[in-house]
Amino acid sequence: MSNFTTTMPTMKEIEQWIFRKMQEEFARAMKQVLEVLDQQIMEQRDRERYRVKDDRETSVNTVFGNVRFKRRLYCDRRSGKHVYLLDQLLQFEGRGKVSPHLEETAITFASQGPSYRDSAKRLEQLLGYNVLSHQAIREKLIERAEQPMPEVKRRAARVLFVEVDGLYTKLQRSRKRGMENAIAVIHEGWEKNGKRVRLKNKQHYLHTGSGDFWEGFGDFLVERYEIDENTWLVVNGDGAAWIGECTSYFHQCLYMLDRFHVARELKRFVGHLPKVWETVRRSLAKQDAAALITALEGVSEQEIAEENRKDWKPYKSFLKRHEKHLSDYRKTLQAKGIDTSGMRPMGSAESQMRIFAKRTKRGGYSWSERGVRAMLRTMMRMKEAGTVVRTFEGHTSKQETSQQPINMRRLFKNVTQPVKGYIAGMIRILQGPKQSSTTGMALKALRG
Repeated sequence: MSNFTTTMPTMKEIEQWIFRKMQEEFARAMKQVLEVLDQQIMEQRDRERYRVKDDRETSVNTVFGNVRFKRRLYCDRRSGKHVYLLDQLLQFEGRGKVSPHLEETAITFASQGPSYRDSAKRLEQLLGYNVLSHQAIREKLIERAEQPMPEVKRRAARVLFVEVDGLYTKLQRSRKRGMENAIAVIHEGWEKNGKRVRLKNKQHYLHTGSGDFWEGFGDFLVERYEIDENTWLVVNGDGAAWIGECTSYFHQCLYMLDRFHVARELKRFVGHLPKVWETVRRSLAKQDAAALITALEGVSEQEIAEENRKDWKPYKSFLKRHEKHLSDYRKTLQAKGIDTSGMRPMGSAESQMRIFAKRTKRGGYSWSERGVRAMLRTMMRMKEAGTVVRTFEGHTSKQETSQQPINMRRLFKNVTQPVKGYIAGMIRILQGPKQSSTTGMALKALRG
């Protein structure tokens, strides 16, 4: 190796060079595909409604880099407005300057954290050029989050499970030091996914209105489920007064005290008493409220650590008041004739909140009210759909534009054919009904 005089690039340099070349080729192919699609739209459009006005060049940042292409501007004779039919077909706002896929990637990075600045740096490191500033990513995330969700088909449900908790976040440039975001996770039960168990049809509700939480939550349920007098709600919470009010809003409602919060508090009180703690732990696992209360009654105040003694009696009284909320909800449902097979104990509220807290509270971040709500909405929608949902109001249906299905494989094959010495194209008269006319026959004879 010491005799080699040629300077060899490193593996990293080769990888970077090939990646940049691939980006250039993909950008070139994307430009050709978009312009061919625009040509097909022009040929298949409703000619009585849409009149071609002009060709306009635009540019858009994509994962391949900046792509410049031309598309046609049409005059809509029916509405009197000017439209880009290509934008409507692709559900893309051409003036946005950022492709939907790239925008979704930036928003996904931002929702995963730890910050908007870090998201911008990761995006630049991945794609090799400065795509969006951290402020631009924040604005796009908020814009997406504030778009209305598309209407969903209402589902029938006999029993709905609701995990409710509050997430406290610090506020910046506000008279209030912080705010509690009331969040509910709704699902229809549990289903197996291989060796794991997941929540079925999980949805999220973030309370943002000025009214009562449960009134807003009730409206949310009515929009998504066919609620009637036979629908049961099983609500799990940490014992906060506002969560316990659910039973006064819904007739068929069972309120459960979250076992994670109870276990955490009791470990603070009796964790140093091995026999008592083991009895407490087993009682919570079996949802045996009577055995739990009995075990706690046998603990004297002197056995509690001195720093926790003043809180021991109030917390024990709190558990006694909520004794029925520590029992197994499935027994009540069974008594009402509901099949409880496949139902599991409640208690995923804290794990759900931990995910949101990791993004909004890590690093001691402070937020604006609008910003933190947008972030939480984005995370919720991504958990429900796997991606960020975007609505496009200007989308035109197939009936209006008479679009035919497009074969992408054939489209790529056509646009990548090398052209030498002639222009690849077509003479329209040879493709239409006038190909048998005198002019059409004369042109056909030129083929030789």
